[in-house]
Amino acid sequence: MKKLFKEPLVYYFVLGLVVFGLHSFLNSESRGQEDTALTVEVTSADIEWIRSAWQARMKRQPTQQELEGLIDSFIRDQILYREAMAMDLDERDLVIQKRLVQKLTYVFEDIAETVEPTEEELQKYMQQNREKYRVPGTVTFTQVYFNPQKRDNPARDAAAVLAQLRSTDGSLEDAFSQSDTIMIETAFDKKYAEDVARVFGHTFAGELFSIEDKGWQGPIQSSYGLHLVYISDRVESSLPAFDVVREDVKDDFVYNHKNNVVDGAYNAVKSRYTILVEGLPYE
Repeated sequence: MKKLFKEPLVYYFVLGLVVFGLHSFLNSESRGQEDTALTVEVTSADIEWIRSAWQARMKRQPTQQELEGLIDSFIRDQILYREAMAMDLDERDLVIQKRLVQKLTYVFEDIAETVEPTEEELQKYMQQNREKYRVPGTVTFTQVYFNPQKRDNPARDAAAVLAQLRSTDGSLEDAFSQSDTIMIETAFDKKYAEDVARVFGHTFAGELFSIEDKGWQGPIQSSYGLHLVYISDRVESSLPAFDVVREDVKDDFVYNHKNNVVDGAYNAVKSRYTILVEGLPYE
C-alpha cells in the first residue's frame, strides 16, 4: 500500500476525488438549499468536537452549563454564517478567500504527509542536493597589517617583508616588528569564509580561501589595506556522513515533497479552468 501511495498519479487521483467530492457536496447542498437552509443540526459528533476543543484549551471537561453555552455559540455561528453567505457578504472578501485557499491547501498537504520516506529515498535526495549539506572549509591564520595611510608604497613594503620571512623562516615576532598596528584581531582560529568576510571583506576572504599552501602568504588586499597572512592550518570542505544530517535531510525531503504534491494538485485542478486575463497574455 505504501508503494502505491508513492506514485504521483495516485496522489493526483486521490486529490481529484477530494476536489470532486467537495464540488459534488456543494452542488448537492445547493440543490437541497430550500429544504435545509433554515435547519441547524448539532450532531453528537459536533458536540464531541466542541467538548474536545474546550478540554484542549482549558485542560478540563466543560460543565453542563458551559457545554450548553458552547453549543449555543456554535448554533449562533452557524446561523450568522448562513445569513452572511445568503447575503453574498463573502463576495470579493480577500480574507475569506485566503482562508478557504489555506484550508484546501491543508487538505492537499495532509495527503502528501501520508507517506514516510525510506532510507534509500533520503540518501538519494541527499546526493542530489549534496552541496546544500556540505560543511564549508576553515582556515586558521594570523595576519599582519600594512597601513596605506602611513606608507608611501605599502605593496612594496609588504612584498619585501614577505620575501624576508620566507627566506629566513621568520617568526611572527619578526613580522609584527615590521608591520603596522590595527584595531582588529591578529589571530583567527578555524574560521569559515563568511566569518573572514565579515571582518576583512569578501575580496580578502575569497583570495585567502583560494590559497592552497600553508605558511606565509600575501599580500592580500582588504577593506583596511594590505596584509600578510601566516596560514597554520586549513580544513577542506566536506560532505558529512548521512547519519549526521539525516534529520535535516528528512525535513527537507518532506517539505519538498509536500510542495510538489500541492503544486501538482493545483495544476490538476487548474487544467479544468479556462483563464482569461484582460489586457495581458496568459499561458
